[in-house]
Amino acid sequence: MADKDGPHLARDFYNLVFPAGEGQGACYYERTAEALQDAVIKLRGRTGEGLSLECWVNFVHYGA
Repeated sequence: MADKDGPHLARDFYNLVFPAGEGQGACYYERTAEALQDAVIKLRGRTGEGLSLECWVNFVHYGA
């Protein structure tokens, strides 16, 4: 991951996994795959800023 892309992807991922206003005990682990997909889609939307395929193609979710 390029240094310039990491903060954007991490911010979007964590904002989607832990949305503001949700209390303790929320099943965040059920949202990780969808949050990663949505964050990567958002990152892909930045292609006009010189973002290439290699910047986002390596993000995959493994797990339950």
